[in-house]
Amino acid sequence: MAPSVIDGVPHGHLLSRIAVVGAELRPAIATILESIAGPRPRPTRLSRAAGLDKSLASRLVRTVRATTDLDLMHLVPSPAGLRILAQSAARLADRASIANLLTAVERFEELIDSEPGGRAAIDAQISEGSVFALEKRERIAKQAAFKAMSFVLGYFCDVLTTTLFLVPSVDGKRVDGIEIQRRVGLRRMRPSTPLPLLSFFSEREDAAQEHGIRLEPIGDVRNIEPTRFLLPEFSTKPLPEFEVVRDSEITTLVLGPDPVIDAPSQLTSAFRIRNGWAVEPPSKLYKIRGYILHMPCRRAIRDVFVADTLFRDATPRVSFVLPGSGSAVRPPQRGGGRHFTEIGLTAHIERLPEGRRAYAMPDVVNHDAAVRYVLERQGHGMTPFRGWRCAITYPVPLIEMIWWLENPGVI
Repeated sequence: MAPSVIDGVPHGHLLSRIAVVGAELRPAIATILESIAGPRPRPTRLSRAAGLDKSLASRLVRTVRATTDLDLMHLVPSPAGLRILAQSAARLADRASIANLLTAVERFEELIDSEPGGRAAIDAQISEGSVFALEKRERIAKQAAFKAMSFVLGYFCDVLTTTLFLVPSVDGKRVDGIEIQRRVGLRRMRPSTPLPLLSFFSEREDAAQEHGIRLEPIGDVRNIEPTRFLLPEFSTKPLPEFEVVRDSEITTLVLGPDPVIDAPSQLTSAFRIRNGWAVEPPSKLYKIRGYILHMPCRRAIRDVFVADTLFRDATPRVSFVLPGSGSAVRPPQRGGGRHFTEIGLTAHIERLPEGRRAYAMPDVVNHDAAVRYVLERQGHGMTPFRGWRCAITYPVPLIEMIWWLENPGVI
């Protein structure tokens, strides 16, 4: 039997009460299923023997196979579904087993009724102690957010990618960034909706410093017109006419509303960030890049590559925060202590293989070719890099994702 005590949770806490109810339900359900379909019940056999709906039978089997009692409570059918099981098993199980199940179901129902948010509130509590429940509920919520924001904003794309390379600056005193951004499968849901395609920050000429941070196209740096940041070689041809919208230091390329013009199905841009980072990291956790997702997408793939001569032994971490001044500069804490601006979204970082094969992305056409093209034009076609990837299904729009480098040699 799975443990029903939650380490570090006080007795009487909702999470502990949920686990206790799960510990009561597990043997009660398992005994009934064994009476109906044998010691190793299968959904098909259970459905045929008891006349249960196939989806209910499948859920019951997954419930008793749950690793922990919290996972069980996330999977278990509603009290109504469990009563259907009791009724269907009346001729196949003994009365004592049926009575035990109905008693456990009453406890389950009392637990649900005791919480103002009902089953949804219980699931939210379970996600605090169950990785399985957290990732499942998070996936459902993120998909709903994608659908809602796509409708509200009026556009979306299938895949959004960013590939950032950190390289030494020309004088070796700072670190530059080379970034390739790609949007694949752009869709405008309503013809009247303007579609923002690319935004970037640039200082006024009279405010720029010699070693200040600058954004440059990868080609002729003397021509910094916004369209110079686009790569027509790796975009849908011909590119449509864009509207250039300037708001203080922010410049945005916008595809204006037009029922005739479709959005380009692929759009690739690239730029170099001059003097973006210090050569010696000033802190153990060093922020290297933040991204606010303005366009809903089904999948976001963000890669970071660090030249082998930079940030030795550093490893990446990611965090998610509410956009706003100050929130992005606070390093994420391990083992609790989350700031109120931080959002506990799941993200997995994958170490990429060495060499050019690390640049390929499944289902993203010509991505490795686009990356090699940019690197060669910037003089880094042969530079060795260490790379990592964070791929997210249904990333939450308008939330900032931050890449950090954790430097073990810095106190």
